[in-house]
Amino acid sequence: MKKLSVALLCSVAFAAGAPALAQDAAGTDTDGEIVVTAQKRAQSVRDIGINITAFGEEELRRSQATDVGALASQLTGVVATTSVNLPAFTVRGIGLNEFASNFDSPVAIHVDEVYKSKPFMATVPFFDIQRVEALKGPQGTLFGRNTTGGSVNYYTVEPQFDTSGAMHFNFDNYGRGRIDGVFNHALSEEVAIRGSFLVAQGTGGPYRNLLTGQDHGAPNQMVGRLQFKWQGPDTSLRLMGYAFRDKSELTPYKSPGIFNADGTLCPQVFTGEIRKNRSACLKYGPFVPGPNPLGLRETQSIRELSADNPQGANNTAYGGYARLEHQAGAISFTSITAFDYFERDQTDDPDNSPYATANQNYYDRINQFSQELRAFAKLGRLNLLIGGFYEHDSITDATSANLADNALLGLPPFAPRLAAAFKQKVRSLAAFTNAEYQLTDTITLIGGLRYTSDRTSIDAETYLGANDPMGRSHIVTPVIPADALIDHRTDNTTSFRGGVNWKPSTNQLVYASISRGFRSGGYSIPFGGVITSFDPERLTAYEIGSKSRLLDRKIDLNLSAFYYDYKDLQTNVDDPSSPLVPITRNIGGSRTYGVEADLVFRPEPTFLIKLGGSYLDSRFRNTDAVITTYVGPVALDGKRPVNNPKWSGQGMVQKSFEVGSDLELIANTDFRYVGTRFLEATDQIFDRAPSYWVQNARLTLASKNGGWEIAAWGRNIWNKEYLTYINNVSFFRLEIYGEPASYGLSASVKF
Repeated sequence: MKKLSVALLCSVAFAAGAPALAQDAAGTDTDGEIVVTAQKRAQSVRDIGINITAFGEEELRRSQATDVGALASQLTGVVATTSVNLPAFTVRGIGLNEFASNFDSPVAIHVDEVYKSKPFMATVPFFDIQRVEALKGPQGTLFGRNTTGGSVNYYTVEPQFDTSGAMHFNFDNYGRGRIDGVFNHALSEEVAIRGSFLVAQGTGGPYRNLLTGQDHGAPNQMVGRLQFKWQGPDTSLRLMGYAFRDKSELTPYKSPGIFNADGTLCPQVFTGEIRKNRSACLKYGPFVPGPNPLGLRETQSIRELSADNPQGANNTAYGGYARLEHQAGAISFTSITAFDYFERDQTDDPDNSPYATANQNYYDRINQFSQELRAFAKLGRLNLLIGGFYEHDSITDATSANLADNALLGLPPFAPRLAAAFKQKVRSLAAFTNAEYQLTDTITLIGGLRYTSDRTSIDAETYLGANDPMGRSHIVTPVIPADALIDHRTDNTTSFRGGVNWKPSTNQLVYASISRGFRSGGYSIPFGGVITSFDPERLTAYEIGSKSRLLDRKIDLNLSAFYYDYKDLQTNVDDPSSPLVPITRNIGGSRTYGVEADLVFRPEPTFLIKLGGSYLDSRFRNTDAVITTYVGPVALDGKRPVNNPKWSGQGMVQKSFEVGSDLELIANTDFRYVGTRFLEATDQIFDRAPSYWVQNARLTLASKNGGWEIAAWGRNIWNKEYLTYINNVSFFRLEIYGEPASYGLSASVKF
């Protein structure tokens, strides 16, 4: 605790951002329209020829969109996944479906324009957020590497030149509580500071461990942020430092058995019945690892686990940035210097049993440094931005799985662990430009280029290890080597974007664009398996769309249609070279046709309706990849990629009522539909996830001046079971489900 307190006060690193004062200008305009910096300068969200969804501070808080999953439920064509506490967005069918810690997601996450390279870095809770911008399609020109699917950009509230504060409280029926607060103070007319914090604790959770008789799922998180801002006549400096600690109990798995008593695969695997009757098959076939019958068959309820090594975190992070902006006549300069450190230490029990049959330890330590420099100029009809970017990250990993009690793999008793250890370094250099030229009063041409050079080096070994985890990293002694590799690769590429915006009236925008993004190549390092490398993937996107305000500005209607052409697609697949976890391979290409629609209807000031829908038609093509499954080899050509529901949609309805002269009652509900999809690339019946509908509700009593509010809320109010992840390993099946129904109370006060 003492180290954390010191870090909260002292961990300030350095970085920089957008055209001068762009973040200052972003927020909300006089019409209530969210102003964004999706093109790294302040613009109305309705003036940008990009499919972008933006959320403001109040909307985020009232919808409790404090993590990746909650935010994704409000976005058209977006699905969230979390495997071993690796949260990731899947946008228009493009995302990460991976256990490995050294991969970058194709949907990037930025916080105050600072890139978070690894998915586990997004487990730091989001709080004191001014707005979120979700950009769909390749964003390689301005946001760089690993944005083939898009980018989700969080912007924290910066120091204000006043004295103010706020506290927010949230408690639920499982004994989980969350408190976050902020204090802002102006030290002078030029200097302001802002401190914010979040504490999440719990006495229980929505799950029950039948082995221990205790509840599971309690959060245990602390995070703090300290900011400093100096604002001169032409120059501003913003410093931010943060620290984070997480010792939470994580979402458990369900792991239905797949065997008959004679060791053959049971028929329920091939009929899909295994999803409805999770105890139908044995986990270990003819083998009995121990006397506890809990370990032999899976229980039916998704609220139950039987794990001796339950999912848990012991993670630490700190970092910060310095953002310097300067206005020199018509040119503005921006510099962002950032540093992040994250140490991930997690336990995992993927087969959910009281035996050491697949008990895993994950350990990662990453240091990341980035620097961005930009200049922006408005030269008559031309808006021109040029910049450069440098990023370096170094990750150390030690992972192992204890199979001492698992006779299915036949590991020797002196080497019962499948293990991997590696150190990976990534150096990324980029130069970029983006230009917007107003050809006429109604037509604007857009063009952008970015050249990127990524160098990835690896020093890795995989092996069968002794059962002797040591030290903070739990590394085990190598006994039988499996593979080793010392190597490096350099991937150079050019991303581009070209487009045209036509604005026939103030309330209408029509746009068309072509863009290309890429994701770097890398290395798959499965514990106990063969180390493989894969090449970069490239996505070319063609999109047309419109943004309209209709019926005296009561309706906002956004429409878009797109076609994606994927080359050298990186896909997570099961492979004989990896005995326990899937690996990533280039499997050829894919093509996607899609249509999206978003509607906002304000029939009166106290009534708001939001609706969104998406249609996706996506298939692997031009691939000769064949994947081994429970039914034998399956060719991928023509199959639907992972997490590509044909239909999905979401909505929100909110109505407020006056209660006397000073109060209002606000009732709202939001809902989400996700169609049938496959969670493994082979599209077999055992890869299928059924469609689902999830609905949340909230009733708030608030003061009209915004000084306080209290609310009662419910999440997943119909208590729907819905799959978010599947991994069909050769000797067991792993499932992750969304959280069961919860309800609670929240309160906020501002001062």
